[in-house]
Amino acid sequence: MGLRSEATEKQTFNDWPRLGQRMPMEKKNGSPIAHTDVDNLTSKKLEERFGEDVLEVSGSRGDRTAVCEADRASDMLAFLRDDPDLAYDRLSDVTAVDYSEYPGPHPGTRFNVVYHLYSHPHNHRFRLRAKVDDRTCGIPSACGLWKGAEWPEREAYDMFGIRFEGHPDLRRILMPVNFKYHPLRKDYPVKGRGERDVIAPEDPGFEGNPFEGDDPAGGDPLASERMVLNLGPQHPATHGTLRLTLELDGERISRCLPDIGYLHTGFEKLGEHHTYNQWVTVTDRMNYLSPLCNNIGFAMTVEKLMGLEVPPRATVIRVILSELSRIADHMVWLGTHALDIGAMTVFLYTFEQRERLYDIFEAVTGTRLTTSYTRVGGLGWDVPDNFHELVTDFTAQFPRAAGEVDRLLTRNRIWIDRTKGIGVISGEDAIAWNLTGPMARGSGVNYDLRKAEPYLGYEEYDFEIPVGEKGDVYDRYLVRMEELNQSVRIVEQAVNHLPGGAVKVDDAKVILPEKDAVYTGMESLIHHFKVTMDDHGIAPPPGEIYVPTESPNGELGFYIVSDGSGAAYRLRVRPPSFMNYQCFPQLAHGHMVADVVAILGSINVIAGELDR
Repeated sequence: MGLRSEATEKQTFNDWPRLGQRMPMEKKNGSPIAHTDVDNLTSKKLEERFGEDVLEVSGSRGDRTAVCEADRASDMLAFLRDDPDLAYDRLSDVTAVDYSEYPGPHPGTRFNVVYHLYSHPHNHRFRLRAKVDDRTCGIPSACGLWKGAEWPEREAYDMFGIRFEGHPDLRRILMPVNFKYHPLRKDYPVKGRGERDVIAPEDPGFEGNPFEGDDPAGGDPLASERMVLNLGPQHPATHGTLRLTLELDGERISRCLPDIGYLHTGFEKLGEHHTYNQWVTVTDRMNYLSPLCNNIGFAMTVEKLMGLEVPPRATVIRVILSELSRIADHMVWLGTHALDIGAMTVFLYTFEQRERLYDIFEAVTGTRLTTSYTRVGGLGWDVPDNFHELVTDFTAQFPRAAGEVDRLLTRNRIWIDRTKGIGVISGEDAIAWNLTGPMARGSGVNYDLRKAEPYLGYEEYDFEIPVGEKGDVYDRYLVRMEELNQSVRIVEQAVNHLPGGAVKVDDAKVILPEKDAVYTGMESLIHHFKVTMDDHGIAPPPGEIYVPTESPNGELGFYIVSDGSGAAYRLRVRPPSFMNYQCFPQLAHGHMVADVVAILGSINVIAGELDR
């Protein structure tokens, strides 16, 4: 039986602080600062401060990159963060590239550590690459500058073997602790080297209490009230893919260690061996609750690298499907989140709406879950003739269904007691931990890529971004609830102004020809063969690119290094679930075990995206 609501009227969000249309840049003398001005200022200040230690400054497709040696990276990062004229206050991502097989100008350097920086005050991005010597494989950690560097640095250590000196907890994070190799190195084969044979750790001291030796009572059970509890991966609230080791002081959590990697499938490694269009199918398997958002974000990245502009009809269809996917993702989140806490009825309401959306996705893409609908340069095919009717029928009934859930939960005393004041994180800490999406906006951080860095023409749509105040589980719930309303607004505007025309670029060297033409024309058959084969198919020019999009859980970014071939030399996914989850120990500290379920649900961790 579901929870009953004490409220008789629908909760409104009129009193919330909201994010309207933000200026694309901070104003300077009444005018927005151009991206090139910020680029030039950043480059100039770096060179003035560090001189010849700045080895290179280059630009590609609007991205600006500086290069330095490993021992200067920490100082440059601190300067970029602390200089008030630059204020790169967010470390969006940390990753690495193995250049041992790259044909370009990287003599004597095997690894680069890549830092993606973002400035909230100036709404601007910058990339720093640090050259790491193959013999030492060491570089100073950025954890002292940003808390959110902890997990991505651990992943770079796990995948490449690069040691981040001064890191507070440099252990493997995705692979088994006793695995001997580093899978994203170029000399590691795509078929693997016995990962599935590595089951139990060789170190006998690994099992047991990971907090042993830190107990003030010296581990004496008679003198201490501390206890170690494993929550998951079998616990229903961890969905079979997460494990938390909790240290309890009495009934409250004193420390927590998340354990991930149960679904590690090597998606980034596959990106080096699949053609660009082949890898679209892999994006479905990351956040499988909103696969179309993954399809679209990846296609946009390759298109920007190639300088392609998709037709207007394809752009608007992408917007519609992205926002319907956001609603579907939020429906699954809300239903399972409420179910974990104890509200059964909500689950039934939300999954009915998800099924309605899956009917639309099936009509458009031919499948319900693994859609693989985008192509580099557009879409696989056009939407069906009744697309407008399908979408408007959904948007017409959805507000009433969302209102029912709203009445069940928003002012329900039990729901409020389980969510208000639980898992609080401040806006400052949200940026330091690199939180994005509803996790950051629930803490008052007015950051949404659809407004801050509009793509797909989002600047043409009338919608608002809800922003919370307290940064607790309840605010994250309210933010997502209002995002549902705003997504419906966007979909209605888009579907009612859907232009005609093609859904693919008119370039036979990029887009597969229509099947009828392949069956009847020799030229179309040749183009089909050449586009499909990786030696002749889509081959972006050499360079590197990072494109972020606003997925349902936050910033989903794709970083591609191209060597000019038909497959990416390096394909990195910046997953919001991975970044958002790393702050969990701070969120859970001091709370009861039962609160872990509420906090975990408010993050909405998707394991396929978390582990990749």
